[in-house]
Amino acid sequence: MTIAILISIHLLADFLFQTSIYSEKKRKILKPLLLHCFIYFIIFIAILSAIFEVKKIILFSFIISALHFLINLIKNKLEKIFPQRRLQLLFFSFNQLIHFVTIIGFYYILNLENFTSQLYIDLKDCEHFKTFILYIMVFSIILDPASVLIRKLFISISPKTYPKAYSEELKAGNIIGKLERTIIAILLLNNQFGLIGFVLTAKSIARFKQMEDKNFAEKYLIGTLTSFLIVLTTVLILKGLL
Repeated sequence: MTIAILISIHLLADFLFQTSIYSEKKRKILKPLLLHCFIYFIIFIAILSAIFEVKKIILFSFIISALHFLINLIKNKLEKIFPQRRLQLLFFSFNQLIHFVTIIGFYYILNLENFTSQLYIDLKDCEHFKTFILYIMVFSIILDPASVLIRKLFISISPKTYPKAYSEELKAGNIIGKLERTIIAILLLNNQFGLIGFVLTAKSIARFKQMEDKNFAEKYLIGTLTSFLIVLTTVLILKGLL
C-alpha cells in the first residue's frame, strides 16, 4: 500500500499541479522545469510527513525530485533530437516508467518501510483507509495521466498537425473523456458493471452524426476503447493489489 501511495503522490505532483501550458514551457525552458521540481519536492514532503519520519522524508523527497529534474531534462533533450511524432508516446511511457522505478528503488534503498509513523501504522489496517487510498490511486491515474497518454497516442498515430481551431474540440473531448472515465471507475469500484454500457451508449449517441466520417469514427473508437481499457485495467489491478 505504501508504494501505491508514493506512486499516487508522484502522479498528482507531476500532472495535477500544473497546467498544460506550463507543461509545454518546462519542456523548452529550464526555469519552469526547476520550479516544477521544487513544487514536486514540497508536495512529497507535505503529504509524506504524516506517514514517515521527517528526516527520511526530506532525504527521499530531495533525491527523487533531483532525479525527476534530471529525467525530464534528458527527455526534453531527446525530444529535440528526435522530434518525430510517432516517438512521443514512447518517450512519455518510458519517462513515467523510469520515475516509477526510481521511486520504488529509493523506497527500498532508504528502507522507508521501517520508518513509518504510528499514525500510518494505525490507519493502514483500517478498511475505510484502504478504500480511500484505492480511490485516490485510481483517480490519480485515470484523469490527467490517462488524458496525456491518449493525446500522445493520437499524436503518434496521426500523420499531420491540426489547426488551432481544432484545439477547442480537443479540449471538449478531453473533458468528456475524464467524465467518462470517472463514471466508469465509480461503477467498477462499486461492482455496477451493467450500467457501464449506458455511459458508452450516451457518448455514442452524442457523436452519432459525426460517425459518418470514417476518419472521425476510427479515432473515436480508438480513443473510447483506450480510455475504457485504462480504467478497467487500473481498477482491476489496484483492487487486486490493495
